Amino acid sequence: MSPTIPRPPLDPELDYAQSRFPKVPLRGNLDLRRKAAALTWASISVGKEETIAHSEIDIPGPTGPLRASILRSTKPEHRDLPAEKRLGIVHFHGGGHVTADRFVGLNTLFDIIETLGAVVVSAEYRLAPEHPQPAQVEDSYAALVWAHSHARELGFNPEKLVTCGGSAGGNLTAGVSLLARDRRGPKLLGQMLFYPWVSDETASFSIEQYGDVAPWTKDDNAHGLDLALGVGRSGGSIYTLPARAAETEGGLRGLPRTYIDVGEADIFRDQDVRFAGALWRDGVAAEFHVWPGAWHAFDTFAPGAGVSKRAFRARLEWLEGLVGSAE
Repeated sequence: MSPTIPRPPLDPELDYAQSRFPKVPLRGNLDLRRKAAALTWASISVGKEETIAHSEIDIPGPTGPLRASILRSTKPEHRDLPAEKRLGIVHFHGGGHVTADRFVGLNTLFDIIETLGAVVVSAEYRLAPEHPQPAQVEDSYAALVWAHSHARELGFNPEKLVTCGGSAGGNLTAGVSLLARDRRGPKLLGQMLFYPWVSDETASFSIEQYGDVAPWTKDDNAHGLDLALGVGRSGGSIYTLPARAAETEGGLRGLPRTYIDVGEADIFRDQDVRFAGALWRDGVAAEFHVWPGAWHAFDTFAPGAGVSKRAFRARLEWLEGLVGSAE
């Protein structure tokens, strides 16, 4: 970041989480970043053992089985909730397509599971650079198709199916929605994009303003794009870089109702603003929030902060309205 570029201040309540990030750039340190991003159900579920049940299953992927986690509410008020009334959510994890696992970001859905009794499916996908795009989006689409076809078995209404994800998971959410539209696949009730990575741009005002702020910096972004998209970024398409779809003849028309949010101090802010505008231009109903002073993935790393709680509440209220409109 240039010291001459003014920027709004970071939320001081997020300082503690920000200070704990190791100063390890992605470039040259992929193995270290992968170790730091690896989670387990036990590591994220502390305090939720009595309200959320976790199970695992292997589901079919394009090149072999994908490990998936299934989360359900165990609260008494949800125990007898019929499948017809129950929401299904397919979650795609973040990590720049090169790190992390199916548990990353799941903690941001705990309020939704406990309040709405939603069933959440979160599956692994192949990581780049060993498997550059479109491996990630094809694996994620396979997870959506599987969840939709097994909805009754999983205990939710296939007509009440929502996709969601943060960062690279937001990229996959948008890409999967485009695939579902163009392949005439599962019909989605809605999609939720949390600070999504939708473009391959490496220069924007928000990138220059906040390019030094962890956990995803300007250099991480540039290097991550090279790793995720392969040599010469040959894996770039409207499905792996959804912002490109806005410039095609079909645009973003036909996508489901959309919720988008991003932090004010996130390098993806400007591309997300443009993506929200493109959705509105193409007639897609979208709700968009920019959270003051919040950096990339703030809610995952600091779920107890006030701004994170506001984000969780806004997402829950959007989902409640979405489900209500489908009754």
